[in-house]
Amino acid sequence: MNFADLPRGSLFALMLIVAGALLFLDNLGILPIQDIRAYWPIFIVIWGVSMFDRMRNPVASIWSLALIVWGILLILGNLHILRVTGSVFWPVMLIAFGVTMLVRPTQFREWPERIRLQARLHTHSRPRGSGESFFGNRLQESVVFASVNRRVETQQFEGGKVDSVFGSIELDLSGASISSPDRRARLEANAVFGGIEITVPRTWKVVMKSSAVFGGCDDQTVPPRPEPGLEPVTLVITGAAVFGGVEIRN
Repeated sequence: MNFADLPRGSLFALMLIVAGALLFLDNLGILPIQDIRAYWPIFIVIWGVSMFDRMRNPVASIWSLALIVWGILLILGNLHILRVTGSVFWPVMLIAFGVTMLVRPTQFREWPERIRLQARLHTHSRPRGSGESFFGNRLQESVVFASVNRRVETQQFEGGKVDSVFGSIELDLSGASISSPDRRARLEANAVFGGIEITVPRTWKVVMKSSAVFGGCDDQTVPPRPEPGLEPVTLVITGAAVFGGVEIRN
């Protein structure tokens, strides 16, 4: 049977039927499942099958298969058949990146610029400072195929970590303050095929310690005027941009 001859949505429907049949057999005691929680990655597999079914082109097929393999490996790890943890995501994605570069090298080289352009258009389409408020002292944010807009207003900002994979994060720190004894905070920003834009107060000094691989880390802030005998508040940016971009501005 050729998958291309199947109607759209049929593979996704078949996966749902298989998942439902397994649960039904488990309820009857015919095929007992020891720990149903071990099978939660089946939703990743279904997601990959759905992508493969809806977007039948070489690049989409590569990423769909990557998701399917990732989900299957997680299931095998949960069942203790293989020694696999969630960190297997990155090796699988790197393999998919490499295969995509071989299949579509020209299109692949254009992705970083397309992502940065989309991030800029997305930023200017919304009012400044319109994000959801965050009052915690330490930020932890991860997005995959999504976008997040956060406005941090804590007066004791301690930094944190933000990760964007095929998505965008807009972080507004213009209303935040750093009150630690050393007047420093460290923020790790990782963008993989995504974009991260951070707005900081004009009184903050930014120190970029990020690395870029086919991407860019851009500090567009204006250095604050030094005050005699007083070290300026400093935000240290670490992390990496892989086929993506991290931008800091006032």
